[in-house]
Amino acid sequence: MTSQLKRLLVPLAATVLMLIFLEVVSTALLPVMGFGPYRISFSVLLTLFMAFKLETPYLPFLILIMQYIHSFFSIGGWEPGTIAGVLICVVISYLKNIIHFTSHVVTIVVTEVFQVLWFCIVAALFVMKGADVSIVGERLWRFVPESLLASLMAPLFFSFLDKIWDIPDETVFGGGDE
Repeated sequence: MTSQLKRLLVPLAATVLMLIFLEVVSTALLPVMGFGPYRISFSVLLTLFMAFKLETPYLPFLILIMQYIHSFFSIGGWEPGTIAGVLICVVISYLKNIIHFTSHVVTIVVTEVFQVLWFCIVAALFVMKGADVSIVGERLWRFVPESLLASLMAPLFFSFLDKIWDIPDETVFGGGDE
C-alpha cells in the first residue's frame, strides 16, 4: 500500500500545481477579460477525472486535497465540495461497468450529468446549512454556462490528465474486460 501511495505523490503534485494555475486563471484573468461572474470549476473536473479513472483507497483524501486547494480561491469552502466529491465517487463506483468513454460526445455528456449531480448535492448542503434558496437559484444561472464549458473541455482535459497520471488510453474503468 505504501508503494501505491508513493506512485500517487508525483502525479498528485503535478495535478495540484495545475489546479493552482487554473484557479488563478479562472479567478484573476477571466474577470479581466470580461467574464466577471463566471468561473469554470476545474476542481470538479479534476475530481470527476479521479473518480472515473483512479482506483485507489486514497481517493477520498485526494478529493479532500483538491477541494482544500480550491477553497483558497473560492468562498464556498472545502467541505461541501469534499462531501459532494465523495458521494459522486460512490455513485461512479457503482456505474463504472456501464459507463465507457468511447467518444468525446459521451465524455461531454457524462461529465455534464455528474456536474449537475454535484451542483444538486452542494445546493442541498447549502440549503441545509440555512442558506437562502434564492442564492441557489441565482447560482444555477451561472452554473449552466460554466458547466457546459467545462464539459466541452473535459475530453481534452481528461486526455491531458491521463498523461500526468500515466493511465493508458485504452483503459476504461480498470480495464473493461472483467
